[in-house]
Amino acid sequence: MFQNAAESLTLIASAAVQWLFYRKPLPKDFIPERILVVKLDHLGDVLLATPVFSNFRKSYPNTELHALTGAWSRVILENHPDVDKVLEYNSPAFCRSGQPTSFKNALQFYRQLRRHKYDLLVELRGDWRIVLFALLRVAPRRLNRASLQIANKLGFSQFSGTHETTRNLDILKRSGIPTPIQTTTFSITEEDEKWASNFLQMHQIDIEQPFIVIHPGSPIPLKRWQPERYAELADWLITQKHAQILFVGVKDEIPIISQIQDLMEGKSINIAGKTTITQLASILHTCNVFIGNDSGPMHLAAAVGTQTIGLYGPGDPKRFGPVGDKCQTIRKKPDCPPCLGANCRFGTDGCMSKIQVDDVIQILKNSDYLH
Repeated sequence: MFQNAAESLTLIASAAVQWLFYRKPLPKDFIPERILVVKLDHLGDVLLATPVFSNFRKSYPNTELHALTGAWSRVILENHPDVDKVLEYNSPAFCRSGQPTSFKNALQFYRQLRRHKYDLLVELRGDWRIVLFALLRVAPRRLNRASLQIANKLGFSQFSGTHETTRNLDILKRSGIPTPIQTTTFSITEEDEKWASNFLQMHQIDIEQPFIVIHPGSPIPLKRWQPERYAELADWLITQKHAQILFVGVKDEIPIISQIQDLMEGKSINIAGKTTITQLASILHTCNVFIGNDSGPMHLAAAVGTQTIGLYGPGDPKRFGPVGDKCQTIRKKPDCPPCLGANCRFGTDGCMSKIQVDDVIQILKNSDYLH
């Protein structure tokens, strides 16, 4: 039913707190002075939650909108035009690197939240400590996704759609808050644009020629397409489309990219580990096409309005796909269950191996991405 027992218990506890202590709906004349939105998980998931802030701003133009997220996703919300303040809390449940917030510091943080005097707490995804904060009344009113998830699982109510953006916005809609804005957001500043322009000049990238960004990494090994197929695709782009290829990623993904470059005949540029998220966003905003696995950079490319091709295996693009008219996804084994391991549980090469190079080429040929 759920990924693991700890997550199941957190969801059930969160829903129980909602049903027992926050049963009253929002008043029709509710105009909050200050709202706190909690979204603790990973970069791509936080990007998929950005429409929540856009719709809150539209309904409550004078309300202070605060966000609570991890250090790894902080910049996503700091760059959102509708977020007034970002608070950092590194949940042990979602921390992939660095130190999670200790229990002692979490209690101190609770007192800090109380001083903000929030009128509404919106919990898109928290942990058991955030459930405790809600139980201890960080705010007099609360909207909570967990209660809708549990009710949905039990068949009492249904999400209005499959995708994560829709499910996040359903929390607002069920409380009478309009949600006309469905797209994700990451703003590019003039400083970012200037940095990207200087970067392109330094690497002799001609924006008059096709410029392709590829991200072949993922924290989850089974979500990675094979290096030899990325190499074949990159060489096709170079020979057939005269494309300039730029590989991006975090420092830990440098060996993956180096392997791809060793397999290639053509030349490419590798800047993995050399950019901040804002710098990466400015590059993605400039390129013609982004191609990559289900990951944070893919969602970032979609959020800045770039033509995006996402490659999916154990993840479901109907739920976690990039958002926007310029986005397409490829998944060849739709019945593959979600999987977070290093090896396929069925003893095969994994469902990403079902995607062929020609599947990506056909999308490129049948679109105006490189025209």
